[in-house]
Amino acid sequence: MKAGIMMNIKNIEISNYRQLQKVNLEFQNHLTVLAGPNNSGKTTLSMLLKSIFNDNKVTYTNNDIPTCLSMEWLAKFYPFLDDIITSEPKDTGIKRIFETIVKENSIIQEYLISNCEIKIQIDYNKEIDDIRNFADYIMDLDDTKNSFYFLYVFEMSLSRFEKSLFEKYDKLKSKFENIHQEDCKEKEVKIYSLKEMLLQIYCDSLVEKCYFCNSSYENPSLLEIVDFKKLFNFSNIQATRELDDIDTDSSKTLSKKIVSLLKGNEEWLRVTQSLPETILKQIIEADAKSTIQKTSVNSLDKTIQNISKTSGGHVGKIMLEMDVSEDDVDDFIKKITRAKYDIDGFLLNESSQGLGFSNLIFLHMQLEEYLKTIDPFKVNIFFIEEPESHMHPQMQNVFIRYLTAFYEENNLQGLITTHSNEIAKSVGLHNLRVIRQTSKLRSELFDLSKFKESIKGKHEDLDEETKCILENFYDWFFEIGYSEIIFADKVILYEGDTERLFIRKLLTLEEFKPLRDSYIAFIQVGGDYAYNYKFLIECLKIKTLIITDLDYDKDATDITGVLSSDSTNSTINKFYKEESDKKDINPTIKELYEWKQANNNKTIGGLIYIAYQDKDGSPRTLEESMLAKLLSTDIFTKNRRSEWMSVRKKYHLRFSIPNNKQGEEDSEFTIRNIIDSTANNKTDFMYSVILNAYTEKMLPAYIKEGLLWLMK
Repeated sequence: MKAGIMMNIKNIEISNYRQLQKVNLEFQNHLTVLAGPNNSGKTTLSMLLKSIFNDNKVTYTNNDIPTCLSMEWLAKFYPFLDDIITSEPKDTGIKRIFETIVKENSIIQEYLISNCEIKIQIDYNKEIDDIRNFADYIMDLDDTKNSFYFLYVFEMSLSRFEKSLFEKYDKLKSKFENIHQEDCKEKEVKIYSLKEMLLQIYCDSLVEKCYFCNSSYENPSLLEIVDFKKLFNFSNIQATRELDDIDTDSSKTLSKKIVSLLKGNEEWLRVTQSLPETILKQIIEADAKSTIQKTSVNSLDKTIQNISKTSGGHVGKIMLEMDVSEDDVDDFIKKITRAKYDIDGFLLNESSQGLGFSNLIFLHMQLEEYLKTIDPFKVNIFFIEEPESHMHPQMQNVFIRYLTAFYEENNLQGLITTHSNEIAKSVGLHNLRVIRQTSKLRSELFDLSKFKESIKGKHEDLDEETKCILENFYDWFFEIGYSEIIFADKVILYEGDTERLFIRKLLTLEEFKPLRDSYIAFIQVGGDYAYNYKFLIECLKIKTLIITDLDYDKDATDITGVLSSDSTNSTINKFYKEESDKKDINPTIKELYEWKQANNNKTIGGLIYIAYQDKDGSPRTLEESMLAKLLSTDIFTKNRRSEWMSVRKKYHLRFSIPNNKQGEEDSEFTIRNIIDSTANNKTDFMYSVILNAYTEKMLPAYIKEGLLWLMK
């Protein structure tokens, strides 16, 4: 690609297309990565754009209407039609319908479904871009604006709607009448069928149009669809691509790609252009041509004579003639050519390297081939769906870095869709866009390139040092691979290894089975840093459970001391202070108990649930809570050392018991004394709980409540 070509897509906004009710995709100058889980809308978005920029026609069917819009329209239109169609013949019925829904030659808004619209902004550089193809579409004459604006829309045609309604009126009348006669079971099925028909009538009445507009997408001027598509040099690689990985596969995908790629090579052209003459010469010298002609005439002569009897005798002799063209040779070369890997003198087939490597080479070839088609007078853009297919994580990491460099070096613009955590963490926040289902049949798109800036804008109460820490935190967050949060259905934040082991085992219990069907991101984070995730959780609208310890003063030895002490858990304190009048004072444990009792630990509009220890038993850590639950006691009750030894033996648990105090034969210890003594062996303690099947028996109430909330 020539240096300096900068005309590119700046922004695309899609409204009312399937689950994409309103999404805004801002493109980088080079590579933009759209990440999201399965069924989030990545392929829907990619294929819609492909249809707009490349295909001859974009179809918009009743299945493409967002469900909420179709249901809203049917709720108004269905009873209205039912009343008229069941009581009126076709001519008077249609007249009544249009008298009601049409005003000044347009359908009244309440009887319309909101249009599917695609708004497209193209940026250019006045100094270096040749905009001859776009010059007629400039509407903003402001020198400070260097953009073209296009509106691609599906609009209702009144004449087509009337025609479609007229053609199907009798069928509609019959369906409405049958519904009124059917029992409940049959009625539901027929109502569904009738509603599908109404939606199809509506969609058949839509007309695909394109306009060029001003920056507000107003004052639209009609532009022919075919002329709009000519403005783009678009290509894409779909997620479902054919590759060779077995010896019996005859598709030879790489071989064909290599032949296509070589077409521009001068040496290759010189050799292949002479092949037709060479092949014909060899055929003639072998007398094959004349033999084939004679044989074909002799073999077909009797058949031709019979045919001539029925056609007035006007049929000449028929024979086979050889005519070898360059295209024939090209097809021939593709059929006989094999891509081979030369490894230490051994030539191995395409299938020898596996799908991952074949996919890698295939993508390289496609990109190189596309570069030859670059047109400086068009918007050039290349999409790749799921480049990670068949690649292991390290190959994904290397390849996405290569792709990033390739797009930049060739000044090429492109979009990659992915559900690879490896790719998401490698491209960084600046290039990353995330698409997620935020409710049933609705996806939203989140621009993480603007995420850090949004922290500054939305949270002016944060001091500059905190903002700086948060910016660095999120860069680091993605670098170490915690980017899996963007693909997850739900998130669990926990403090340490023992919590991880315990929670993972809990999710195998039948009670929490629904959580096993969800993609849960498990993220280990200390109590001081869990609060930082709030901003990303809020941005992505992802349901999150934070499991953390209350961590009050260890010296508190009774309930009175506990209630009056403070928590040292920074995350709990920050969330509490956000919603209370005490902005500068840490809450007491009594206040935190009351805060939780009032369900205020469900915060950020119900997105986050902060699970910490309850007043019952007064524990301050997970391990204290588990022992208190097992023994049905509080953490202040003292038991003799011998009794603790009996407990350890009875339950086969791994915990340490302090030595007897000086001068005592059988000292007394609390649960806290036991857990403090076991501080360096907490993992062993948790293993013993799990391996002896006490996970459910020792499940603290605060964790159970949190998991049940996460399941909803």
